[in-house]
Amino acid sequence: MIIRRLVEAFGADHVQWRVLTRVMLKSDFRGATGVSMGASSSGGSNKGVLVGAMIMYFLMGVYVAMIVGFTVWMSGSDSAEIVHRGTLLGGTVGLTMVGMIVGMAVLIDFQSVVISPDDYEILAHQPLSSRTYFLVKLANVLVYTLIIGGLVGGVATFPVLFMAGPLAALGWLGAVAGVTVATTLAIICVYATLLRLVNPDRLRRALSYVHVVLIMAMFGAPVFMTEVLEPLFDIAQERGGIPAPPWLIAAPPAWFASLLALAAGEWNVTYPVAALAAAGSIAVLLHYARSRLSLAYAENLAQAATVSRPRARSASARRPARVRLPPELSVIATLVRGQFRDDMTFRLGVLGMLPATLLYFFMAVRDGPLPDPFVELGFSAMGLWLLHFAAIGFPLATLETLFRSESFPASWIFFSTPADRANLVMNAGLCVTLFMIVPFMVLFLGIFAWSFGDLWHAAAHALVLGLIAHLAIQFMLLAAPRLPFSLPTKKGGRMGTLVGMIVVGMVIALFLPLALWVAYSRTAFTIAYIAVLALAAVLMPAAVRRGVRSRVERLEFAG
Repeated sequence: MIIRRLVEAFGADHVQWRVLTRVMLKSDFRGATGVSMGASSSGGSNKGVLVGAMIMYFLMGVYVAMIVGFTVWMSGSDSAEIVHRGTLLGGTVGLTMVGMIVGMAVLIDFQSVVISPDDYEILAHQPLSSRTYFLVKLANVLVYTLIIGGLVGGVATFPVLFMAGPLAALGWLGAVAGVTVATTLAIICVYATLLRLVNPDRLRRALSYVHVVLIMAMFGAPVFMTEVLEPLFDIAQERGGIPAPPWLIAAPPAWFASLLALAAGEWNVTYPVAALAAAGSIAVLLHYARSRLSLAYAENLAQAATVSRPRARSASARRPARVRLPPELSVIATLVRGQFRDDMTFRLGVLGMLPATLLYFFMAVRDGPLPDPFVELGFSAMGLWLLHFAAIGFPLATLETLFRSESFPASWIFFSTPADRANLVMNAGLCVTLFMIVPFMVLFLGIFAWSFGDLWHAAAHALVLGLIAHLAIQFMLLAAPRLPFSLPTKKGGRMGTLVGMIVVGMVIALFLPLALWVAYSRTAFTIAYIAVLALAAVLMPAAVRRGVRSRVERLEFAG
């Protein structure tokens, strides 16, 4: 009854809102659990993917809880120099992380909820008002983002409860919900604003550029926050507490964190004002999104999806090809280039890696040139960790984007022609090596040559990283063989899988110094190590082809 009154007070039709919301959610969850024919057999259980994504969000929540608990614990101090103390700093840090993760999830997993071009064709002939349409879309995306926000931010309720009491825990839950809603509305407003400023035929390209900037910010934010918190921890050891800077209350996450501070009994003249600013920001974003997210918005999206574009001349027509690839590898390479040109999500996944790598490089050299692993053996060269992670984790993340696409129905050709599917799987991994790992090796060669001052050391280390990344790709294909762009995108699964691949790369990068400690200790060991890696890199594609043949032949078309 309360929901009915709220929907009608908003000017929407409650019956239409309830039916459409239920249908959309039922369709999404039915697809996520693998009911559709072929979904479970063409890439593993989608239900398992969804459960895995929820586990990844929960593990992120454990990390957020550790940061929040430690920061709140270290914030208590009686020093007069600390303007704001207690739960405000810890709450602000935790809510910033929750907002970043929710924002990344919307960008990667749920952008189709906000920018679906099919809505107008399905709903235009129905007696549906723009306000009802807005509430349906908002309810649909908020179901997902509130679940994600709850998994990421809910774990931190326990340290807040232990250190600040039950009222503070309730205040924290309210702050998490507020940040989640505000982040979702902000991204909706960005999409709607772009649609008004950019012509429909250029909308997808504009959105892809915005995504690259935001994804780079998402990748860099955790490292940046670590750099910000590290000096605060040093100050905490000297003063007995972490000082929160006076300007902190001006940051939007601090507005919502003031709810936690007020609930914990930490009264300050600025906290009620900040809490009102938090509520006001949601109201402003809601009003702006309501005025932009309408059926006219859906009509423009439909035009953007169906607008005819002049066909560009192919590269082969403009100039003769200088490098001839094997026929089957050439097929996958052409498919990858076409997806990069037309699939905004795939383009986002690829383009976001290079600026993130450069960002990690600048963060790694903030204190001077990078350590030479041939001189500073083992963990003494941990300053290279960020670049090791980029060299191994980013290709693994790119590999994961190679299997799912909104154009997956076009993969019927793989299942209806006498193509060797095992070769297709193998060549998909080789394409990642050719188009990403090799350019990355050249980039890292330049970075290491500048940092080490020794070209041979730089070349050897760049080659080792490239070979390890190539082998990691082959092992992932052997563990989970799938055909390129043959699986539908599943809401909630892409983000968790992407983070899972990044975690795999992170683990490899963390333990890599142990192997390099021995391999780089003597020149003979280094030569033998590179020779073994090179031999394995040559043999692994054939091993993958033989190892996955029986499994890929049982795959079914998911369309």
